[in-house]
Amino acid sequence: MRSRKWLKRRGAYGSRSIAFRPNPTYLYYAVTSRWKPRGPFRLLDLPPELRLQILHSALLDCEEQFEVLQIFLASRTLYAEAAEIFYHDILLDITERTKLPGFLTGPITPLSPRLYFHTIDLKISLENNLRDFNQLYIPLLREMAEQGNLRTLRLEIDGRFPRLNFWSDRWLELAEEFCDDEVQLLIGPETSLDYVGPAFLADQPFQTLLDFLSDPRIPEVLLYISSTDHYPFWCAFHRPHSSKLGLPCHGGSWRGKSTRLKINQKLFLPLFRHAREVETLPLLE
Repeated sequence: MRSRKWLKRRGAYGSRSIAFRPNPTYLYYAVTSRWKPRGPFRLLDLPPELRLQILHSALLDCEEQFEVLQIFLASRTLYAEAAEIFYHDILLDITERTKLPGFLTGPITPLSPRLYFHTIDLKISLENNLRDFNQLYIPLLREMAEQGNLRTLRLEIDGRFPRLNFWSDRWLELAEEFCDDEVQLLIGPETSLDYVGPAFLADQPFQTLLDFLSDPRIPEVLLYISSTDHYPFWCAFHRPHSSKLGLPCHGGSWRGKSTRLKINQKLFLPLFRHAREVETLPLLE
């Protein structure tokens, strides 16, 4: 038989009458009256997770960003925490540039903004930026991944060159004999598949780009192309047209609403990496 001392009649407010409960208003004033501010508010005394919430709201949601950016000048600790938020996602459009932006130049220091980039959307133009991208940006991006926080690169190729062979070094030497004809290539894992396409696919600038896309030093590199105007050889590697009729991309023009199309690199890279042009014998006169 259970002991009666544990049995209590429950009323509408639980086992104890509301009359015997402590007054919450009294306790509130009693607790708050014990604390009085002494000196200035010390932000670094807050727990890290709460401090990061305050910095996130101040840096990204505040309209007066000019005043807020003075946080970077307060201390090295606040600079590192603020930079991790402010530079986390970066959009760079260098389609009209041939030089590095100022914040990407100079030696690496603990105060270098590029150390804090986590995700970069980088848009380049084939005509203006390919050689600069290979010579300047590829070493820089690898440095940012090895010494900084770079984890994701979304590289978008904007448009096409005015000529099919524009990426080839030969157009510099043989400008008068330049033509827009495609050439016969050997592609595939063993470069044994016959393919007809623009000559730049087998030339060094484009192959340098493909080697970079396969580089494991950056955890995630995604390749996109412009949807409005691109070389037809890309069409086999992006998603099909999103119409009810299932029409394919026609001649490098995609009729959907997207402004850029993601390339399936698992299919694309094995085919075109290490591609080489078929050597043709000169005609005998």
